[in-house]
Amino acid sequence: MAKYYEDFQVGQEWTSPGRTITEADVTAFAMLSGDWDEIHTNEEFSKQESAYKTRIAHGMLGL
Repeated sequence: MAKYYEDFQVGQEWTSPGRTITEADVTAFAMLSGDWDEIHTNEEFSKQESAYKTRIAHGMLGL
């Protein structure tokens, strides 16, 4: 069932279902936002420079 802004009360919490972020999601977000930082898009760069040793999704994709 769809929830609309008006359906929520102040202080009410709601948890959305989980979803796996795909490479297509990251690429689409990079196109939309213009954020092509290599930490998100370049696996080789990320292996060398990232503390995670892999690419990471844009923070907004985790919301």
